[in-house]
Amino acid sequence: MISLPDTIPPALRARLERILKFAMTGGIGFVVDVGVLTILNAGLGVDPYVARVFAIAVAMITTWLINRRYTFEVHDKATTARELAAEGGRYGLVAVGAALFNYATYAATLWTLTALGLGPEHILPPIAAVVGSGLAMFVSWFGYSRFAFRHADPLPPIREG
Repeated sequence: MISLPDTIPPALRARLERILKFAMTGGIGFVVDVGVLTILNAGLGVDPYVARVFAIAVAMITTWLINRRYTFEVHDKATTARELAAEGGRYGLVAVGAALFNYATYAATLWTLTALGLGPEHILPPIAAVVGSGLAMFVSWFGYSRFAFRHADPLPPIREG
């Protein structure tokens, strides 16, 4: 659990805790993403562009499960099949949008690094994944916090009164 100092005002502390949880979840998702990418590409010889599609899909499922339980704490709010399907659908829409942005950034970065002849070829896909994932994080945060997990408990207002 994340515990910030009590000297931080409660409203700000709640926001910072949620952002830190989101970042930690994203970090786990990134490790899964790059791990699957590396196994498929370097280990099994799968084309790096194809491997990334599968890597993103596995990371997407992983982060949905962690975000719903840990980051946004909605695991007890959406429990019926219908509620889970609705939440999963919203999450999927945001995740696919962020993944498309992520993949486009990844592909452009990989193409550029390759064209410039920078670095050993097997190192370039993970570097491009860092760039794509880093930028897509902002798209994900906005979509998940405002749309996918809109049924999460609201954070306290910044200014009370």
